[in-house]
Amino acid sequence: MRLRRYRRAAMAVALLLPAAASPATLIVDYTLDAGGNNPNPLNGLAAQATWRADGTTLTITLRNTSTGVPIGADVADSLLVSLAFDLGEGISITGGIHAILGIGSTGLGAWSGLVAGDSVADQWLWTNDGGGDLLESFANIISTSNGQGAGDTFSFTGVANPNVGGPFGGIAAAPPLLAVPGSQQAVTDSIEFRLTLNAVLTQSQLAAIAGAAVVEFGSDYQYLGVPAPGALPLLVIGGVPFLARRRRERRVR
Repeated sequence: MRLRRYRRAAMAVALLLPAAASPATLIVDYTLDAGGNNPNPLNGLAAQATWRADGTTLTITLRNTSTGVPIGADVADSLLVSLAFDLGEGISITGGIHAILGIGSTGLGAWSGLVAGDSVADQWLWTNDGGGDLLESFANIISTSNGQGAGDTFSFTGVANPNVGGPFGGIAAAPPLLAVPGSQQAVTDSIEFRLTLNAVLTQSQLAAIAGAAVVEFGSDYQYLGVPAPGALPLLVIGGVPFLARRRRERRVR
């Protein structure tokens, strides 16, 4: 798995950010091939995560931003099912607060009655004990698929070692690129995950975490990371893009 480039990019982002523990939001696109069973070009397969740290609360909105799928992909392959990241030494998830459909999202198939704000907490899990397959090198996982790590997993309802049904239960693009069967479950666009941590993340820590994270589509079908070099996460503080503001200040000087 080609992770060194992602970690260098994350370090570069972290150097640009102040080391304060004030609330911070990062919007990160995951578009670079990081491995998997897919032998074909990505053809528009993509994801985005909005990361917000506020005290010991971490909120991640995971979005399927795909505009196409690789040749030969089936419905399950097109679903966004996992996010893998490393909180860092001594920092861990202590609980899941919620997993809800994001703004503008709707349920598909067996979840067709769901709308924004509805819960899918029983079908998504988190762990501090690593992932499966190419996610083994990451400590922290959010997923709708079983087979994560060697330790305990927890649903967002607090159930230990839940039986989740991924890749169905995952996130389709909006509008869906492939039809989800009526007997299967999925959501369009995004899911918002809220977690509690045992420590407060600084802005630079959040940037490093988000910039080195990887997402998974399908069951080991395709992993995506942050493009490097040149693609930096966008930090938003108080609604103002921080990196863009820095560029404008440099031009004024």
